[in-house]
Amino acid sequence: MAKTVKPIADIFRLHEHSGLVVERFTESRWFSIVLVLSNSILSTCAEVLLKIGATHPSTIAFPGPIAFISAIFSYWVLLGIFAYIGSLSLWLTALPRLPLHLAYGLSSTVHLLVPFACWLVLHESIPKGRLFGMAFILAGTLTLGFSHEQSLQDD
Repeated sequence: MAKTVKPIADIFRLHEHSGLVVERFTESRWFSIVLVLSNSILSTCAEVLLKIGATHPSTIAFPGPIAFISAIFSYWVLLGIFAYIGSLSLWLTALPRLPLHLAYGLSSTVHLLVPFACWLVLHESIPKGRLFGMAFILAGTLTLGFSHEQSLQDD
């Protein structure tokens, strides 16, 4: 069997088509929702990293009144700060693309993710009352998401 080679024009058409798909996705509201949810995940990581950094002091220690500054020299805290910067970047990218009430409501997933991450990584317990409250937050977030889906269908 003879080997066939694609003409260069076909290769460029493929790239144009795939670029079109990426462009459509980045312009859609779903991309913005992915950005907000990624922001929530990165904020959760930042919180856990800061907690680890605060509970495991660095080797550099400052005296009494300025002892809190020594926590900044912990690599866990530095990773947490970088995670917050990344989270802020995602948030600022998503804000112009979504109504604020929707973006802010979806960002409440942090209130679900942080306790779950603390339970998973830090082995903290989650009291039943907090679980009950987290269920309400989940219900509210899902309601926001589905109302967003309905508004997309109406457009």
